[in-house]
This record gives sequence, structure tokens and C-alpha cells, in this order.
Amino acid sequence: MTSDDYIALLTIIPLWVVVAVRANARRGHTEPNPGKDALLWTFVALAIGTTLRLSPLEHALASVTGLRDCAVLPKHLSIVTACLLLVGWVNSAVPARSPEPRWRRLADLKPRLILGAVAATAALATFPGAAPARLAPNGDTDFINGQFGDGWGTIYLCVYLLPIGVALALSAALCAAAANRSPAGAFRRCMQMMALGCGLGVTYPLYRLTYLGYGLAGAEFPLTEDQFDMGGNLLQIATILPVVAGSSIRAIDIVARGLRNRRALIGLRPLWVDLVCVLSPDTVRKHLVDGTSLIRDRWGMCSMYNRLDQRVVEVWDATYELLPWVDEDLPTRALAAVRAEGFTGDDAEAAAEAVCLRIARRRAVDGESHAFPSTVEPLLTLRDDQEANARWLTRVGAVYTSTRLDGVEKALTTVDEKVGTA
Repeated sequence: MTSDDYIALLTIIPLWVVVAVRANARRGHTEPNPGKDALLWTFVALAIGTTLRLSPLEHALASVTGLRDCAVLPKHLSIVTACLLLVGWVNSAVPARSPEPRWRRLADLKPRLILGAVAATAALATFPGAAPARLAPNGDTDFINGQFGDGWGTIYLCVYLLPIGVALALSAALCAAAANRSPAGAFRRCMQMMALGCGLGVTYPLYRLTYLGYGLAGAEFPLTEDQFDMGGNLLQIATILPVVAGSSIRAIDIVARGLRNRRALIGLRPLWVDLVCVLSPDTVRKHLVDGTSLIRDRWGMCSMYNRLDQRVVEVWDATYELLPWVDEDLPTRALAAVRAEGFTGDDAEAAAEAVCLRIARRRAVDGESHAFPSTVEPLLTLRDDQEANARWLTRVGAVYTSTRLDGVEKALTTVDEKVGTA
């Protein structure tokens, strides 16, 4: 393999990874999903086109078929197809607005089919007249440099490059429109990243066509062949990688959310294990039979959100079960005590809730009588946001097991016993 092949792998490997991931995700769904299917086939066509660029594969196909440069035409047609499919997917993802700009009609299916059919027909007609690729001493085949100054080769490459430029310009405009019409979030970041990649991609056909123009004019191009090739490779990388990254932002966001849920599930475990014993007998029996192990918390990726949601709900239910053992003034005294211990801000709030839970759980487990008067206010500070609740309970759980609360719990318990004795 040549140095150009190794550079090409920087785009080929990510493309096939995306294809594999999306194909695997699609396999579990029987219902049609035009948007995801279109994006999958976009990356399939692009991955095939970039893979056919590898010199060993080009030589192997030429050896098998006996036709020199036989990989060039399928490679170019695959890339044109990928660009046109990308336009369709982005067009379907743009939020509607009335009235739509007239240029957006170019992204409809019929204009894309016409452009693709004309480009394919013209490519098939002009490719036989193109000059053969140049073969470098290191074995690299260079088709574009071989067309420098060749009329038919230049026409063929114009047929290949112009549809790519039009498609990428349309995709960049559509991505920018989708980003501007969408609220802040993963989808907007996706569209912004893809707009950047497609916008940079428009310069690739211009770069190649400028080189071919020098050839037809009989002028010397300012760059050497190696420099020209390197510039083209870098433009391809600058185009493909942002598109791949942009299309994967949602998946990355889902993975990141799953990792956060996993950390919360593990962080909540000590608090949950301690409190679940005060729940109803049916709940306790369920966990004895189907309980989640620490190993599953660490490595089980399935139903992560649902398991975390269940854990948060059960911790919340347990605090209600413990309310009868919480003195009416215990939360206030606990907050003052943890602040005296050195806790501040939200840490003090979390520590106060944790020490109240420790005292109430111990009283319930020991069979002590209910507090009088007991509190009717919930012990935990929760919201309607599951992730926010998980983060807060994880914070409470971390201090719940801390030895720093041992002295606070003992002091509060001693005061309660003295009051009870009096």
C-alpha cells in the first residue's frame, strides 16, 4: 500500500464503521424508516467509492477483469450516488417553513433522478475516451493526473465532478437551513457539522477542475503532482469526516447518556440496597428473585434507562415509607448539624437528607415507635427530570455511606434520646 492509501484509510475505516453500526441497528426493526435507510445507503455508496480508491484493490480488479482502470468508473458513480442520496436525506430532515425558497425544489426526487441519470449516461459515454491512469513508481494509480491536458478525460471528469459540486452545495445549504430552523440540541449540532463538511466538499470539485483547466490551457499548474494529490486527499478528509461525525452526533449523545445512566445506576446502588428493605414485601420478594446484581449494573447495557428509572422510583418510595420515623424538626436540625461539620451549599442539603434517611432507616429496622410529631414533608429534593433526579440521588447516596456522617448521626440520635427520656 502507498502513502495515499494510508491517508485514504482515514476516511474508509470510519465510513465502514458507520455502515456496520447503522446496519446492525436497522436489523432489529422490521418497519420501514425512509430517513435512516437513506442515510445508511448514502454511507454504503460512499464507503464503496472510497474503498475502490485503494491501489491494491484497483490492481486486483484490473488483474481479474483484464481491464485497466476498471475500478475508476464504479468508484466515481458510487460517489455521485452517495452525494445525491445525501441531498435527499438532508432535504427530508429540514423542518418545514412556508414559503420555502425556490432553490429547494432542486433537492426533490425528480431533479435528483434526472441529474443522476444524465451524469451516469454521460460518464458511460465519455469514460472510454479518457487517457489511462498514470502509474507511479510506488504502485499508486493516479487517474486524474493522467487526464491533465486530455480533452476526453477532462470532459469525463467534468461529468463526474460537477454533479458532486452541485449536490454538496445543495446539502450544505439544506444543512444550514435545518440548523437555523431547529432549537439548540443534538440535531442542530448534527446539521451544523454536516453543513461544514459539505461546504468544504464544494471546494473539492473546484480544486480538481482548476487543475484540469490548467491542462487544457497548456499552462503549468503551480503545485507538483504529489502536492496536488495531497491537497485532494486532505479536502476529501475535511469533507467526509465532518459528515460522518455530524451524522453520528445523535448516536454519540445516546451513548453518552447511557454512560451517565450507568454511572448513576452504580452510584445509587449502596443507597438503594440500604433502603429497599423498607419497601412492601412484594417489592422485596421481587428483588430477591429478579434482583439486579452489581455485575449487571456495571456491564448490562440493556434497558439502562428503565432500570435507573425504577431505582429512582424505589428510593423515592422508600423515603415515604420512612417518613413516620422522621421527627418534624429533624431535617432542620440535620441541616444545621452538617453545616457545622463543614458541609456547604448543595453538599449540605444532600448530607442533611442522607443523615435523615440513615436515622429513619435505623429506627424502622429496629422496630422503634413512630416519631411524634413526624414530618409530612418529603425528605428528598426531586424534580420532573429523571437525569436530574438520578444525579441528585447519586449525590445523596455518596454522602449516605460517608463516615463523616457517623458523628452527626450519633449527635442527633443522642439529642432525640434525651428529649424522649425527658
